Amino acid sequence: MELAGECFIISKRKTIVSLDIGSNKIKAAVAEVYNGQDLSILGISQVPSAGVKKGQIVDIESNARAIDTCLNELERLSGVEILSALLGFSGTSVAALNNHAVVAVSNPNYEINQDDKERVLQSARSIALPPDKNIIQTIERQYIVDGFDGVKDPVGMVGSRLEAEVTIVIAATAAIQNIQRSAARINLHINQVVYNPLLAAEAVLSPTEKEMGVILLDIGAGTIEISVFQEGSLSYTAVIPVGDEYITKDLAIVLRTSMEEAARIKETSGVAAPAMASDEVTVSVKNLQGKDGKQVSQQMIAEIINARLLEIMEMVYEELQQFGDWDKIPGGIVVTGGGAELNGLCEFMELTFNVPVRLGVPENVRGIATDVNRAHNAAVLGGLLFAARNASVNYQESKGLTDIWTRLNDWFKDLFR
Repeated sequence: MELAGECFIISKRKTIVSLDIGSNKIKAAVAEVYNGQDLSILGISQVPSAGVKKGQIVDIESNARAIDTCLNELERLSGVEILSALLGFSGTSVAALNNHAVVAVSNPNYEINQDDKERVLQSARSIALPPDKNIIQTIERQYIVDGFDGVKDPVGMVGSRLEAEVTIVIAATAAIQNIQRSAARINLHINQVVYNPLLAAEAVLSPTEKEMGVILLDIGAGTIEISVFQEGSLSYTAVIPVGDEYITKDLAIVLRTSMEEAARIKETSGVAAPAMASDEVTVSVKNLQGKDGKQVSQQMIAEIINARLLEIMEMVYEELQQFGDWDKIPGGIVVTGGGAELNGLCEFMELTFNVPVRLGVPENVRGIATDVNRAHNAAVLGGLLFAARNASVNYQESKGLTDIWTRLNDWFKDLFR
């Protein structure tokens, strides 16, 4: 509901919108940007996901309706008309390649300019890809000027030889096109598609962790994204096609209950290992009809969870082995995403992998409510930070009479200009 006095306010906001399309939930957040990169969160919304499986869109119409519902709710909460958004992307088709390129500095006085930087990046992006794959992001790891490495931005430096080391994130072309088609159904403009772990990293990792080395484990409903950050940027990533939803399904099958009831039980009474549970604690489980069913012990619930968790962690371990000496990375493992909120998970993973493990919550986003500052919001809130730092800011207007008055005001300005 709009306040009557709102029609007397003539204002434009520098706003950014972040959208996270997950297998279980679709989330969106909007923030106002001030003082360059400081954020004021105006609203965050979430709705049940539809048309998404293992991070991939499988039903465009259902997905578009779910996104529209989520954004409409966000508009209602914030009073901001949403026309465009930064979109977090993942899926089992994602892969990352490291590449290196070198060019000669074109300027006769050997000062490196923006054109030199663009040429070396373009050369680094020139890789042979199958027709069903597409580059979704190029991450600049470092530049090397005349053999001196560790350069973050070479523009303005002097040298005759410029090299670039990049990480290229690729994905199935069809997956990107399906996202674009879903957005087009509701007339939403996608400002930028960004690989989800980069967004989560913005919210939960410290600059020191990314510089020294850290593993980010983002546990979603249908996928788990494993990413290694070193020297300030992404150096390795992989997506495995399992997630937190598999644990929920096991609970639903064994306890003969609905997925919704299984999710509730996991959240309120679930623990990562039987040793963390108590035989004396019992939980009431509703049957498939939603009526009071039976009482089960927390110990039994823990055993069901732990059996699937062990299998998932074995898959994570096998993927980490592909990276190499992952257990020597100083920052250990930071686990985030909805699946990271399982009670006792960090302790269980420390014992399993024998490395430090901590829960990643959006600590880098200031001024948000406690109930919002949770691991399952890492990607959508990190998207706001990423957009504020990297993307162009849109000027979006408050809805209602303010919108009409402001547009009329702009029209008169143009008429007499």
